[in-house]
Amino acid sequence: MTAVIATVRIGILLAALCCLTPSHVRGYVSEAGQEVLMKMVYDLQKDIIDDKKKLAHLDMVTQELQEENKMLKEKLKDFHKREEKPVEGLNKTLIRYRRQIQNSPGAGGATYVRWGRTVCPSGAEKVYNGVVGSSWYDHNGGGATYLCLPHDPQWGTVTEGYQSKSYMYGVEFEMYNNDPFLKTNVDRKITSLQDHTAVCAVCRIPTRTSQVMIPAKMDCPASWTKEYGGYLMSSHHTHKKSDFVCVDNAPEVNDGGVGNQNGGLWYNVEAACGSLPCPSYGDGKELTCVVCTK
Repeated sequence: MTAVIATVRIGILLAALCCLTPSHVRGYVSEAGQEVLMKMVYDLQKDIIDDKKKLAHLDMVTQELQEENKMLKEKLKDFHKREEKPVEGLNKTLIRYRRQIQNSPGAGGATYVRWGRTVCPSGAEKVYNGVVGSSWYDHNGGGATYLCLPHDPQWGTVTEGYQSKSYMYGVEFEMYNNDPFLKTNVDRKITSLQDHTAVCAVCRIPTRTSQVMIPAKMDCPASWTKEYGGYLMSSHHTHKKSDFVCVDNAPEVNDGGVGNQNGGLWYNVEAACGSLPCPSYGDGKELTCVVCTK
């Protein structure tokens, strides 16, 4: 804009000078005035040249900025492309840390009762062990579930004698002639588990969060881990109803707990054809079971 104004001013000035004859100039402008006018023209021409140089420099800077802007846009596109992979990597890292937290002590996990054993499988933490308890086998009332009672109970306020009419008894094996269990974890003199007191252990798997007992199976589904396997046991069909529990294939027994003292009674569960589909299930066959975690 400065160059344009200067050019206009020079044009006007030159036009004015051209229209004046020497006599006019001498008549209207002194020699000193003429020198001033010529100096003004010279200064204006110099300003125009300077402004043109500045405009050329600005054009060059503008081109450089445009090129730099283009490069920045390309870098931004490349950054967005590369940003996706680090985000995926970060998500995987977060998942790994979350699993480490879940698997750390005290951070959850799956728990189950290993019926018939006082120890837990490899990789499992033993919470406690004890003896199996339940209501009396032919009482109509009381609890219907089996409990794993610790060896060392802690007492609160107690009143001697029976007042509440709800009782807890130990559980004995009732085997008759069908004893499918291994005897590798009992005294080698024991040939039958009949009338022996059942034991148990509460186990925790810190690296897994789900557990299931599957009846009539000896193996776990794919991607599940087998904790232990054994045989399904419950109360007699003429006694009070109870849980079905999976008793370890090679059970232990409570020391000194042998004798026909009754209490809760465990019987092998046998398949009965009819509504239960056979020949998949054989009439009178002892049902197996497995405990699995994931």
